[in-house]
Amino acid sequence: MSQVRSCWAALLMVLAIALGGCGSSPPPISVSLSPASQKTIDQGSTVRVTATVANDANAKGVNWSLSGAGSLNSAAGSLAIYSTPTTSLSGAQQVTVTATSIADPSKSASLSFTVNPFLVISTTQTLPNGTVGKPYSAAVAITGGTSPFQWSIYNGLIGTGWEVGGSLPDGLALDTSTGAISGTPTGAGTWYFEETATDAASASSYSPLSIQINPAGPTAANPVPFLNQTLDPTAVPPGGAGLTLSVSGTSFVSGATVDFNGAPLATTFVDREHLSALIPEKSVATAETASMTVVNPAPGGGSSNVVYFQVGAPVAAVSFANAANSPLPATYAFGVAAADFNGDGKPDLAIAEGSGGLYVGLGNGDGTFTSASSSLERMPSPPYDDLATPYIDSMAVGDFNHSGHPGLAVVELTNEAVVILLGNGTGTFAPSSAAFANTGGLETSGVVAADFNADGSLDLAITNGAGISLVALGYGSGAFNTAGYLSSGLFPEGLTVGDFNGDGKLDAAVADGGSTTYPDSGVAVSLGNGDGTFTQASGSPSAFGKNMDGIVAADFNGDGKLDLAVVDNVENVVFILLGNGDGTFQSPIRFATGTDPGAIVAGDFNNDGKLDLAVANYTDGTVSLLLGNGDGTFTEASSSPYAVGKGPLSIVAADFNGDGKLDFAVANVTDGTVSILLQR
Repeated sequence: MSQVRSCWAALLMVLAIALGGCGSSPPPISVSLSPASQKTIDQGSTVRVTATVANDANAKGVNWSLSGAGSLNSAAGSLAIYSTPTTSLSGAQQVTVTATSIADPSKSASLSFTVNPFLVISTTQTLPNGTVGKPYSAAVAITGGTSPFQWSIYNGLIGTGWEVGGSLPDGLALDTSTGAISGTPTGAGTWYFEETATDAASASSYSPLSIQINPAGPTAANPVPFLNQTLDPTAVPPGGAGLTLSVSGTSFVSGATVDFNGAPLATTFVDREHLSALIPEKSVATAETASMTVVNPAPGGGSSNVVYFQVGAPVAAVSFANAANSPLPATYAFGVAAADFNGDGKPDLAIAEGSGGLYVGLGNGDGTFTSASSSLERMPSPPYDDLATPYIDSMAVGDFNHSGHPGLAVVELTNEAVVILLGNGTGTFAPSSAAFANTGGLETSGVVAADFNADGSLDLAITNGAGISLVALGYGSGAFNTAGYLSSGLFPEGLTVGDFNGDGKLDAAVADGGSTTYPDSGVAVSLGNGDGTFTQASGSPSAFGKNMDGIVAADFNGDGKLDLAVVDNVENVVFILLGNGDGTFQSPIRFATGTDPGAIVAGDFNNDGKLDLAVANYTDGTVSLLLGNGDGTFTEASSSPYAVGKGPLSIVAADFNGDGKLDFAVANVTDGTVSILLQR
């Protein structure tokens, strides 16, 4: 009996132990991740993934693994950082990150990603051309990124510290949700702009783009006339009787007037290159210098370039002295232009101060100047070449939008651009909507404004150091399309225009520099076809000298044919090429200047009726004055040369104090000044 009890007791004890053991089992391990849901990310992004392990009594943590492209960093512990691939992806990639419990490898959690390629707006795409008055629509190609996208046109600061400019063509608009550009163009020309896309992950991409808008077709418009330098006479003494003034130029039409300081004179139309006008006695009663222009009637038409006519007595011995506030401070004074920018009848100055910007000084009529605004106007960088600092250099004056106010085409030396500034008539300016004309290469060295296709709007002829000289056609809004190219050598420097073969169409002459390796020094002449294209003249280019620089066209021997004066900054001379009237020129005749001559300007400085030449000598810091003898030869003035600042780089002539005698302003780049020299 006792044995039976013992067996039962043992059995009960075993059951009790078994039952007690089932009640104390530990809870199971589980793994979760944060973030928990699938993500779509851009290439170049990183994602922080945190693992939480429940019921991991010994805190053993997790092991991380990756399926797909990319990499995991800090893969030990509860945090892992996923980095997308560094090499470009061809399309979207699926990636999975997994955390597995170390304590119980059967427990894990995964997070999947869709990795989109880098967001890129193609920089090689070309948008289609449009036509004025016809509906336009174009999509901008984009790859990668995460939708939705937000699109914009960027104008603002860039990494260089300068601002990039540009806009869409007039009449077109951007759809900010799709990036499409559409509308109906209202003006012709080429607009450059920077389009930017930003995706849902805040990644962005941009690309410089352009759209060329072509004109709807030929229009019946009168051309903008061009006035030659030579007037007959060039000057008269004050107090005399009225006189007949003869002017020559290009693209005159019936009904054109010769204007004296903006007032039309009684004008006789002779032919498309000659007019005569009656200057009344009252207009020559007192000493002054008049701004002479030719104005063609509408449609189109408008005012020519300015040529000065002095009402002043002949000067036996020319001499100059600095104006009261001369020299003007002008950091990096690369270029200077003179015109009446505020319409008060007094010549003003526009000074290109390199990287500093544009300074405008309003003439007070006594040889002194007052700032048109409180600060320099800095130029924008073009979207297609915004890396270089926009150093502004030479300028051309012109009314590019038919406003009746002179504007400026300002060369950006190292940005392949000319900035188009529209005059407000107050001495201030605003960029045209297109803002830029593309110059086709570096370094841009010169620009001239004239109506090369006779459509009533000013065009541009441009030279640059890439050996490219081109013509860009304007359409009356400050936007331009490249039309043709000029004959030039490898180093085009100076540029001048005129009708050299008497066919009523504007031609161009380019002064070419040279070197020991490329001895291309000389002058290349291109004859205009009347549509903005040109044909190389017979015998062009003509090779002579060592390194041609500044050049001007005028009739120096009074035979009614345009001649050329071009400086050689190695031989230290000015060459005179007398025109034959057929686009060819006679052998060059040389006249000595100072050392390293560069800029040149023509004018009747001694009021004797014969054109003279003023030459800026860079190394000497002087200006040489060569007085014309009326037969194409010159004699240096007895008081020449005249001291200016260091490194004179640009020169203009005007009557800054209204005494009937031409003065000059010289931009001195080395010492950062502009010298104003008034005749005494």
